[in-house]
Amino acid sequence: WMTYVQSSPDSLQEHALWPEKDRNERFSFDPARAWVFQSKEFMKMYPGLIISADEIEQGTILIKTLFQGMDSSGLSIPIGLYKVKAKYSGEKWILEHVLESMTSDWTKRTIGGITFVMSPKHRYSSGTARKAVRFCDSLTALFDLHDIEDARYYVANSKEEMASILGFDFFVSIPQGLTYPEKDMVFTAMDTEFHSHELSHLIFGSFSKTHTFIVEGLSTWLGGSLGQSFETLSKLLAKEYIGRGQSLSFDDVLKAGQRESLAYYTFGAIVCKQVFHLSGGTGLKLFLDEARIESRDLKSVIAKHLAIQEHEIDAFIKTSLLDSHMYNSD
Repeated sequence: WMTYVQSSPDSLQEHALWPEKDRNERFSFDPARAWVFQSKEFMKMYPGLIISADEIEQGTILIKTLFQGMDSSGLSIPIGLYKVKAKYSGEKWILEHVLESMTSDWTKRTIGGITFVMSPKHRYSSGTARKAVRFCDSLTALFDLHDIEDARYYVANSKEEMASILGFDFFVSIPQGLTYPEKDMVFTAMDTEFHSHELSHLIFGSFSKTHTFIVEGLSTWLGGSLGQSFETLSKLLAKEYIGRGQSLSFDDVLKAGQRESLAYYTFGAIVCKQVFHLSGGTGLKLFLDEARIESRDLKSVIAKHLAIQEHEIDAFIKTSLLDSHMYNSD
């Protein structure tokens, strides 16, 4: 396990320590990848320390790892307690996440290309499940994308329950939802079969190298965020900025990232909506291909697809937000 932790688990590559079923042509599936293995810098700030390794059955060890850092005064800052299995296959040791064992007794229902795996605390709604399938079908048709054929959608009753089935006994900041498109897996803590933001991530999962700002913006435009529509979020952001007396610039929002999550998600949504308005589905997909994670020139890519100059981006976003505010006033 520590060999894996120290061998770039943040990178997009397969790891031989995971079994074949958890690997594909892109990278190995490890639930912790999107939580504590976000980047080399993040892992350096919050290194892992094994606090227990107990044999739970013959040939299977349950390992618990505490990820923590230090503040400027030397006090410990724990961010997560993660459990993973190490199993002896008869020839070698391999890693295994706890998801399958944690959800083995959960109710399963399959509609279309989605299997809903639901917490015992959840009350299943076939109507809501069908709404989710129709939403996915509408996006694949509109943007000419591949249909979902074998996705798994996990419905948790709370953020803590969702974290638990992914292996976290504790995490400092648990999201409301999470999608692993490389494995066609969606997780929601919102106790519903229809988490449209995460389903949008699933549908556009093939654009794995697109910048997070654009990916989150796209899913916010198409599916809202935290139960709020894109239109409502735009009005909330416009109201907040008018109250502040000074709006954040595009550069400020991009630099702040998730610390300014409302602006980060909504700015990206405004950009994606306009690109689609100007160039349709084909133009939007070209934009997603060009707006890559490693791009050091994201601003120029955005300006190009908005058909404006870079210095005009702030004015464009401000105008879009003010239009939302005026619409709300009417």
